[in-house]
Amino acid sequence: MAGDTLNRRGDHIESFRLIPGGHGKFDVRINGELVAEHRHEPDAHIFPDLQDLVKAIDERLT
Repeated sequence: MAGDTLNRRGDHIESFRLIPGGHGKFDVRINGELVAEHRHEPDAHIFPDLQDLVKAIDERLT
């Protein structure tokens, strides 16, 4: 996901930092604002949608 995001919008991203979380969880923050997350539900792992992430980046570029 990180690679796809950088391929699509990397020219607009000043800084990109990966911080490992417990059990594979992660948050995606833009300027400190949570815009996506990988979370665990009782029977599933819910991953952020790449299109939603790119849209969140685009919304903050304008």
